Amino acid sequence: MTAVRVAIAAPADESVLVSPATVALQGRLDEPVAIGLYFRWYSSLGPASKDHYALNEQALTDAAAVLRPALAAGTHVLTFAASDQLGQDAAAQAATRSGGVAGGAAGPTKCIVHVLRATLRAPAAGASLSKAGAQIDAEGPPLWGDAGYQAINRLRYRLRFDPSPADGRPSADLVPALTVVAGGAVRYSGTLPPQLGSGAYTLRLRVEDKLDANVHAEDARAVVITA
Repeated sequence: MTAVRVAIAAPADESVLVSPATVALQGRLDEPVAIGLYFRWYSSLGPASKDHYALNEQALTDAAAVLRPALAAGTHVLTFAASDQLGQDAAAQAATRSGGVAGGAAGPTKCIVHVLRATLRAPAAGASLSKAGAQIDAEGPPLWGDAGYQAINRLRYRLRFDPSPADGRPSADLVPALTVVAGGAVRYSGTLPPQLGSGAYTLRLRVEDKLDANVHAEDARAVVITA
């Protein structure tokens, strides 16, 4: 195979993005070639299926064209690839004679980005949460439970409970142990902090950068705490 030199122009490696509607991805062709090339982007958290692995179903024909996918919450390993084949199925991969990649989780061209997005999935606004056993769901990466994912993960989920109104009842924070559930979500199942009172509270979900908790996304809703 003839190697094609490509690079990732944006985003920068180890970028932390707070609640982005989309993420601008831009590649670069570092060495012109005399053949037509097709370019695709891939994410370790992308919605891949058999023969459909890329973030862009339609290949780009310009390496510098900006792709703006909506990346879900999580730490993404991004890869930018060039090929002389238009398709992305097994037959196209086998037929490739010129191609190249940049990005990945390691090496001089690595590209890891951390998308902080806070979206409560459950409970519903106004629902009751028992201190003895609560279940709270939020948007989260499907690889959360994998050791390889956690080795690069920069997201930390924090739950905060504030009395509403602020009437002297205590607030409390909880950094929950999470499990993966279907639909691109993570779940906390367990007891709530014992110092919480009963009644109306505001449940706040913060998705923080583990290296700087001041960088975070937040979602909130009203709940009722019961015994």
